[in-house]
Amino acid sequence: MPQPSPNPRLRLDLVHEDEHVVVANKAPGMVTEPGTSHRDDSLLNALVAHYGGKLLRLGERRDYGLLHRLDRQTSGCVACALSPEAYDAIRAQFEARSVDKRYLAVVRGRMRPGPTRVERNLVEKRVAAAEGTRLVSVIDREGKPAATEVEVLATSASHTLVSCTPLTGRLHQIRVHLAHLGFPIAGDPIYGKGATLIPSSKAPEGTLGLHAWTLAFAHAAGRVDAKAPPSRKFLELAAECGLAHASLGA
Repeated sequence: MPQPSPNPRLRLDLVHEDEHVVVANKAPGMVTEPGTSHRDDSLLNALVAHYGGKLLRLGERRDYGLLHRLDRQTSGCVACALSPEAYDAIRAQFEARSVDKRYLAVVRGRMRPGPTRVERNLVEKRVAAAEGTRLVSVIDREGKPAATEVEVLATSASHTLVSCTPLTGRLHQIRVHLAHLGFPIAGDPIYGKGATLIPSSKAPEGTLGLHAWTLAFAHAAGRVDAKAPPSRKFLELAAECGLAHASLGA
């Protein structure tokens, strides 16, 4: 990762802040870290503008404090450490899968009420895409174990609002598992019903109905329990799909 430059013009929405760690509510469409096509408009550019030397001193070895990442179109909680000690301790929790994460998802189709657990191994592979190639996950018995707990929160005639708890952290895990169940996430440009890959020329346009709702972990000052309100785009999508629930402020 190149050293991120500060960009104070970017909006930064913090849902938790202390001397050790912050949790930002990333907007949909914003990339998490700088890259070839997004050198100065990522969430990390906004964080560096706010915290400056604290993050730069952590260096590339500690990802300038960034503890994990979200897909560009996924909104919600992203944690960033402000000290080497906090980074090492919290990053170890991510690697041990002891961080508690919950997502909200709007899916196509009407799911039956009640909880569901999906356990399907996933393997990453690179496929052709409009931008050249992209990395995706596919279900494969020889892949790495992946488990997701899904709970139905609300239904309409055509869509369902679910809460998802990923028990592992594979690429696109929630998106693949929901599509495997026959309920792909609304607006997903990659995975269709049955977890089939959608050709880039037929990819749907619009908001991806996936939001990193809560994030919880332990650190030196006590447990962090962060909750990110869904974005305006996510709320508009849910309303268009006829969904209402307390998690949406309705």
